[in-house]
Amino acid sequence: MRIALVIAGLGGGGAERVCVNLANACVARGHEPTILTISQNNRAPAYAVDERVGRCDLGCPRPARPDELSQAAIATLLRFFELTRCPQLTKDIATIAMLRQAILATKPDLVVSFIDRTNIRVVAAMAETGVPVIAYEATDARRISLGILQGAREEMYRRAAAVVALDPAIADWLKAKGARAHAIANPLVAPPHTKHIVEKQRRNLITLSRLSAEKRPEFLVRSFASIASRFPEWDLEIYGDGPQRNTLEHLVEKLAPNRIHFRGFTTEPYEVLAKADLFVSASRLEGFGNAIWEALACGVPVVAMDAGPPVRRIVRHGIDGLIVSQNTMAALAEALAKLMGDESTRAAYASRAPEVVVRFPFESALDRWEELFRAISLSYSAT
Repeated sequence: MRIALVIAGLGGGGAERVCVNLANACVARGHEPTILTISQNNRAPAYAVDERVGRCDLGCPRPARPDELSQAAIATLLRFFELTRCPQLTKDIATIAMLRQAILATKPDLVVSFIDRTNIRVVAAMAETGVPVIAYEATDARRISLGILQGAREEMYRRAAAVVALDPAIADWLKAKGARAHAIANPLVAPPHTKHIVEKQRRNLITLSRLSAEKRPEFLVRSFASIASRFPEWDLEIYGDGPQRNTLEHLVEKLAPNRIHFRGFTTEPYEVLAKADLFVSASRLEGFGNAIWEALACGVPVVAMDAGPPVRRIVRHGIDGLIVSQNTMAALAEALAKLMGDESTRAAYASRAPEVVVRFPFESALDRWEELFRAISLSYSAT
C-alpha cells in the first residue's frame, strides 16, 4: 500500500517522532511510505528515517508555481470551501493547492496527516480526489482552540476517513463532534536497557520538553527553585529548546544558579534517561506524553502534573510515580520533595515503571494502525 505521511517538518517533537516511527514500521511491513514535509527545507530530520522511506519537501515558505495553481485545482478547492462553509481557508489556498499536487504526485492509496493545522490543510487538499485521509490529532483537542480555524478543524475532521486520537476520552469527544475517531496509543520503541545503576555524587531530576508556554517550563523552574536549598545534592536538568529559553536562563540566574541546567535538544533521550534519578513533567496538557512513557520505560519514576486522561493512564499514581492534581507550583514542589527525599519509594516506583512497555506495547499500536489502513482501504475500494 502506498502511504503518504504529511507533516510540517521533522524537527524534535512527539508527533514528529511518531511520524518517523510509523513510516519506518510501514516500510518494514511491506508498505511504500513517503514522508512529505511542508517546510523542512535542507534541515536534517531529528530522528533516523529508514532509507527505504520516500522523502519530499514543499520547501515552504515560497511562492506557488503556476502548475501548482492550476485553474482546475483552484476551482475544486473554492467549491469545497463553499460546500464546507469554511471560507477562512481561502487565505491558505496556495499552500493547500501546493500540497494537493505534491501528495497526488506520490500516487497514494491513503494519506496520514499530522497535527491539527496540517490536518485541516491535507483534508481540504484531497477534496474530490477519492484519496482517504487519516488525521492524527497530536494533543487533547478538547482543550485547544484554533481560533478562526476551530470550525474548520471540526468540519475537516468530520470529512476525514478517520481521526486518530491518543486516548479514548479524546476519541469519544471527537466522535460526539461527528468524526470517525479511533484511540491508538503512540507507537514508541522501547529502550535497549533500563536505568543504569551508577554511583554518583549528585542526583538529577530530568525533564525533556519543548520550552514553550503549553509545557510550562517556568512553572517547573520556580517549583524546583523553591525547594532546591532543602535538597543540595539534587540538580534539575532541562533537555529541549524553544522560544522561552532565553527568559528561563535569566530566571534561573536569579532563583537557582548552578542548580538548574539547560542541556538543549537531545536525539538520544534514552541515554539521558538511563542516568536519571527522577523525571518531571509540568505540561498543562498532553495528547499522549511520549517523554513520560520513555522515562517509565527506562525505569525512572515520574512526577507529572495532571495534564488530562492520557497522563492518568500512563502514570499509575502511587505505583510508578505521582500525579499532581492540584494545579499549583507549591503542589508540584511538594510532590518533587516527597520523592527526592525518599530513596526507598523512588526505588519501589522505579521497579514497576518499565511495565509501561507491556501496558502500551509498540507492536500493538502498529497492529491497530494496520487494521485501520486495511479497513479504510476496503471501504474506499468498495465505493
